[in-house]
Amino acid sequence: MRDRQAAKDVLLIGLGIVLVTILHYFTVSTRWDIHDFYRRLYYVPIIMSAFKFRLRGGVSTSLIVSILYAPHLLFYMGTVNIAVLNQLLEIMMFITIGTVTGFLVEADHRKKELLEIQIKKLTDLENFTQNILDSITNVFIAVDKSLRIQTFNMEGRKLLGLDDTILDKPVISIFSNPEEVKTSLNDALKYNRRMPGVETACNTADGRSIYVKLYSYPLKNYLGKVEGLVLVLEDVSELRKLENQVRRADKLSAVGELASGVAHEIRNPLGIIKAIAQTINGEIKNDDAKEGIGIIVQEVDRANSVIKNLLDFARPNIGNTKVHRLNSIMEDTIRITRKYAEQNRVEMVYEAVGEIFVQADKEKLQQAFVNVILNSVQAMPDGGSLNISVAEDERTAKVSFADNGTGIPPDRLEKVFEPFYTTKDMGTGLGLAITHRIIEEHKGYIEVESTVGKGTVVSIYLPSQPGEVENFEQENSHSG
Repeated sequence: MRDRQAAKDVLLIGLGIVLVTILHYFTVSTRWDIHDFYRRLYYVPIIMSAFKFRLRGGVSTSLIVSILYAPHLLFYMGTVNIAVLNQLLEIMMFITIGTVTGFLVEADHRKKELLEIQIKKLTDLENFTQNILDSITNVFIAVDKSLRIQTFNMEGRKLLGLDDTILDKPVISIFSNPEEVKTSLNDALKYNRRMPGVETACNTADGRSIYVKLYSYPLKNYLGKVEGLVLVLEDVSELRKLENQVRRADKLSAVGELASGVAHEIRNPLGIIKAIAQTINGEIKNDDAKEGIGIIVQEVDRANSVIKNLLDFARPNIGNTKVHRLNSIMEDTIRITRKYAEQNRVEMVYEAVGEIFVQADKEKLQQAFVNVILNSVQAMPDGGSLNISVAEDERTAKVSFADNGTGIPPDRLEKVFEPFYTTKDMGTGLGLAITHRIIEEHKGYIEVESTVGKGTVVSIYLPSQPGEVENFEQENSHSG
């Protein structure tokens, strides 16, 4: 493309020189005024060539013009006068103008080249710096003295959903506690100091809230003057989630030990009370007394049921585990609970991806799934849909239960696995606590996400056994 344009420029300059030369040689030599005009036309291709091809173009074109114009003077060499001297001086001016103009254009071109090189270096440096920032897994945000966002890295787009519309807006708008963050950042600016990691919460573009650890560092120019701050946000949501799981497991373990001791101490007296009540009931004839004794036996049985749940919670009694098809366990669970769901106008939709195997106590794992399904159905008093899915990712089996029920408020979400915590009139609050213990005994864990008015998703994660398929088939063929 550039060569084609240069060829066009050479052709245009050449045509201009030829045209002016023809005008000189085909005009009456005595008409000096016309020749003066034609002579000045030579400056047009000379200057044009200097601008197009710099020093080389200016010098070469002026020499060509001089050579073509010089024979014209031979017609006047017989007499030397002022006109002839002017012609000779004009030839020298052609060369001077071509050389000077070409030199100036050449100098300007070199400056532009140096400027382009510097711009390219700065651009490469900026891109390299941005690539470094984008490669870091923490969020980087640069703010000015007014705490307005000037730039951010790719992790900011991924984690917080930031886009270019956030530029030049207050950075405190992305935090859940803006005033506290503003005070801390202003102090960091005022005293020119770093701010150590402070745990806080950020609001994402899609309305979620995530926990981050916030660091800030003074942003200085080359003179050492503070121009703003660099904020580093480290996502600690998963760490917080793990801490909560550990804390919950410790709490449930302590409560479980206490529940186990209390249950044993209560079970024996209740057994004695029931035996005596049944003996008395067989000996007395009074109907009112018999009815009272019957109520005692009934309530003792109910208390024993609660004690049994307490013991299940305290010690899930995971038996000899075997490799089972998780899909098969889930299908049996759905078959058991489908009638209950239909009576409550709840449609259960099941989806499984591939064959997944887990090392498990089938009955206990099934009990855990049943507890979750019953809770999901009861969370939809007006009916609804319960979507159950089974999938596997990186040697971890995931079972999800997603309902569109009433949802759980955020302040209650952390309590759903605590013993005796229930929102039901007739509930004991042990169902999900037992489920948690069973899954924990299977080396798994549970996550709950809920939105009030939209529903709840309970996700159970268990270690899968992808290498046990052959053993499973051999074991079952021997047992058959």
